[in-house]
Amino acid sequence: MKVVIALTFLLAVITATAKTPWQSWPTVGDARLKWGPWVIYDSELRTPTGIYRNDTEDLALVIKYQRNVDKEDLLEATDKQWKHLGISAHKRQAWLSRLAEIWPDVQKGDRLIFVIEQAGGVFYQGNRQIGVLTDQEMSMSFLHIWLSPRTSYPDIRRQLIGQA
Repeated sequence: MKVVIALTFLLAVITATAKTPWQSWPTVGDARLKWGPWVIYDSELRTPTGIYRNDTEDLALVIKYQRNVDKEDLLEATDKQWKHLGISAHKRQAWLSRLAEIWPDVQKGDRLIFVIEQAGGVFYQGNRQIGVLTDQEMSMSFLHIWLSPRTSYPDIRRQLIGQA
């Protein structure tokens, strides 16, 4: 009987989350990136269940910028983090070219969101879709900037995945 109840509950969760847009997903954790006395952005990680299990499930990373940041600075910071994670220069160059086509300059208060699902990744600015990544490795590598155990932001990782 317990197995039937557990399976019924699991099926209900799967069915409900399959139809729920990322905006309605509960927050797993949140974190703030500071550089010296300056707050760069606030971030939060969302999943359909509100629990982080691993980085292969549906995830939404929401970043709200607390300062103006131009696209070139975003690309440079991403390249630095991918290099830290050991991504080859060839892949970084190709992936950064793709991101340069998608990302805008951001203003204080702007939200950039990256949502990854089985089909790939989607970038939003606010609630407006601004680009799609069909390369699953690139999508996961982008999230690994924050979620990899090898991230250069271990405190932010712990906070985002709900371990802080």
